[in-house]
Amino acid sequence: MKSGPVSRPRGRTSFLLGLLVVVLLPAGAFAAAGGMAGAGRPARTAAPQQLADGEGELIAAVGDIACAPTNPVYRGGEGSTAGCKENNVADLLAGQRLAAFLPLGDLQYENGTHDEFANVYDQFFGGYKAITRPVPGNHEYKTANGAGYYDYFGVVAQEKNSYQVPGTYSYNVGKWHLIAINSVLCSPGTPCDDNSALLRWLKADLAANPASCTLAYWHHPLWSAGAHGAYAPMTPVWNTLLDAGADVILTSHDHNYQRFAPLGRATATSSTTMAPPVVVPEAEGMRTFIVGTGGANNYSVATDAQRPDLAGSVETSYAGSAIALFGMLFLRLGDGRYEWSFSQAAPAPISYSDAGVGTCH
Repeated sequence: MKSGPVSRPRGRTSFLLGLLVVVLLPAGAFAAAGGMAGAGRPARTAAPQQLADGEGELIAAVGDIACAPTNPVYRGGEGSTAGCKENNVADLLAGQRLAAFLPLGDLQYENGTHDEFANVYDQFFGGYKAITRPVPGNHEYKTANGAGYYDYFGVVAQEKNSYQVPGTYSYNVGKWHLIAINSVLCSPGTPCDDNSALLRWLKADLAANPASCTLAYWHHPLWSAGAHGAYAPMTPVWNTLLDAGADVILTSHDHNYQRFAPLGRATATSSTTMAPPVVVPEAEGMRTFIVGTGGANNYSVATDAQRPDLAGSVETSYAGSAIALFGMLFLRLGDGRYEWSFSQAAPAPISYSDAGVGTCH
């Protein structure tokens, strides 16, 4: 059975259980073309086009989304060129044949209360709850234990599960295995090491789901050229996924867009710092995207000269504090392969595109 395009419903909606799985769409060609990435690093594979219909399921992902209703820039969703553009970002979901929407944390500022979710996030993204598979960010946990987030999303957010790892779960989309991880549980004081419930669950889940293609997503990136920089507590999670042959990692946290080359084994040099990432052939590493362009605002992103430790690993990036980049990453998950395309929200005061094709291990 083939699903139709997702329309843009507004207002508050009740949660519907179950993932709407899109079966094979009509085959179509896809090609990546060269382009420029705007401020930051040049894109090595970029194209100004939307993903065409093709074989596989289409998903969308973005984090760092909705301004607080008290933010003076919010203005009922109108926002400005600098921020509070969640309305325009949500428009990108309308009409798409989506299998799932993956919010990557910090979905609702400032504190992720239930009222904030109801008054802002829900107005623009609430209509997509039936296909939403979220992970929380640090702003959701500004409310004790992420209560507003878990109350708003209900059972799909997996606050309570048999393995005692709130906000962490997995599911399948087509032939892909997707893993949603609550990175807030991992911190310098409580790293997600072999003794943690999260890592024990992750290893068991990977062993039980030996899919040829695996995608994992969480909020805090292990490496970033943005203001937040490295998040070393996720190192054991990264290496566990790498050892299991995972293919794609999606994160946000830094309010910009970055795509890394496939990276190999990670080494934390302290509880807060990382050794430089190691670029490896695609068959040996995981490709990482930071998609913190959900509408809130933009943080700066460093150049290779400013961050020589990341030189050669960040293939493309953009951020601008005054003229910000907002948009969403779309991925088509095929049999043994995937395609990606960053779609910019309108109106677009700057021009930026990034698209390409990857192969599973």
